[in-house]
Amino acid sequence: MKSILVLLLAALSGTAMAETAAAPVIYTGKVGSAPVQVAFDYLKDRVANEYGIGEYRELLIQQKSASAEDTKKVSLALQMQGLLDDAVKAQRYQFALHFNDELNVWLIDSVKQDWQCRRAASKGWTQKPCQ
Repeated sequence: MKSILVLLLAALSGTAMAETAAAPVIYTGKVGSAPVQVAFDYLKDRVANEYGIGEYRELLIQQKSASAEDTKKVSLALQMQGLLDDAVKAQRYQFALHFNDELNVWLIDSVKQDWQCRRAASKGWTQKPCQ
């Protein structure tokens, strides 16, 4: 009986610890901002200079939710193609965001940055900057 009680208490304490140890938020958006706006605010000068001019030919943005019913968690990909950099073919940022009902804002949970290099043997995406 004592062993069952100990196991039950251990399981409950593990659950409580998991609930309190939430993943850190990378960036908090502003009230009324859409996920794309939050991503742009987070990236600031990495997408455009102080005048709003970007050094790329094409900017692709794709936002997806898990389903039509679950629109408060989204993934967002922002890809820049035709860069002026002769080593980099394309650059991409991938975001995971969720809407916080208490704050009424979008929060960035994770960001991944990767590149497609012009001179690399592999034409795929890499997390190592191109040379």
